[in-house]
Amino acid sequence: MGNARSFRFRNYEIRSDSLSEATYAATCVSGDEADCGAQSAEEVETNKVERWIAEHVRDTGHQRYRRTMADYVTAEPGAWR
Repeated sequence: MGNARSFRFRNYEIRSDSLSEATYAATCVSGDEADCGAQSAEEVETNKVERWIAEHVRDTGHQRYRRTMADYVTAEPGAWR
């Protein structure tokens, strides 16, 4: 008659992947009508992105940036609940 279902849940632990490095980048979002849109390269060293921002400020006077960080993670399964 009825179709009974049961669900089991599982927790996962999210960890940084030790086999990869985080990367950083910046995009210039200065502008009155529209964002400038200039972008740095993706770098593993934040100081290279900061240097790009400093050079872009020097060349354009733009002072607003969106800085991003990306990394890889693993999801380690835990016990069933």
